[in-house]
Amino acid sequence: MAYIGRAPLTGNYSKLDDIGPSFNGVTTSFALTVSGSSVVPSQAVQLLISVGGVIQEPETAYTVSGSNITFTEAPSTSADFFGIVLGDTLDIGVPSDNTVSAGKLQTDAVVTAKIQDSAVTTAKIQDGSITGAKLNVDSTASANVVYTHRANSYSNAQSGTIKALGVYHGLAGNTVTLTLSDSNFYSLTSNANLTIANPTGITAGQAGSLTFTSNGSYTVSWGSYWRFAGGTAPTMSTTAGKQDRIDYYVAAANTIHAVATIDLLGSA
Repeated sequence: MAYIGRAPLTGNYSKLDDIGPSFNGVTTSFALTVSGSSVVPSQAVQLLISVGGVIQEPETAYTVSGSNITFTEAPSTSADFFGIVLGDTLDIGVPSDNTVSAGKLQTDAVVTAKIQDSAVTTAKIQDGSITGAKLNVDSTASANVVYTHRANSYSNAQSGTIKALGVYHGLAGNTVTLTLSDSNFYSLTSNANLTIANPTGITAGQAGSLTFTSNGSYTVSWGSYWRFAGGTAPTMSTTAGKQDRIDYYVAAANTIHAVATIDLLGSA
């Protein structure tokens, strides 16, 4: 809340410096300090004052004005004194650094205006922690963002990594099982008769290519998911160094439409 004039000592309880040595039986007004620094109570009831072992009644035995306390009657010479200045018990003031835990924040209390531009770094975002409900999709419409629920327009060429599967020969086994969630594009070298098994990680709508480089006269057979035109799988190149490419489109979880381009020139 706002205050007219001086704000209270929020949440702070301090022992006043001893003014007893200044008591002389005549003087009634004394400066209040804590550790040598002036302190300004907001009102008399914010002080707990003892003189000569007797608790003094606020506004009756003493009043405060600024940083001074004024007693109705002058304290006796060298009477014992102690005083406590009480903070505003209804206000926590400014929390200390690193003291406010997540559990103390009200749900939905952190709003956009309270987040500084560029303040949230990648290191502060836990994997999978930001859900779609927490994103304002329209606020990033002009940024470098791709959405799964709307059409995306690209101003630059898009490319995908070609996952190299290596050389397949009899000693290493000759069944190839693609994991389609790893990539869209694959390459391998056949050095044995191969079986391209039904892949895993299948998602309908995915498309890509599988490129073969032949090391000789070897056959390739296909799992039941692979569907070629006319129901007949292609005969792959049998000349070393030649390349064949199978372009595929996943039509359903167990159906992959495939087109073969055979006997391409090998890489230089």
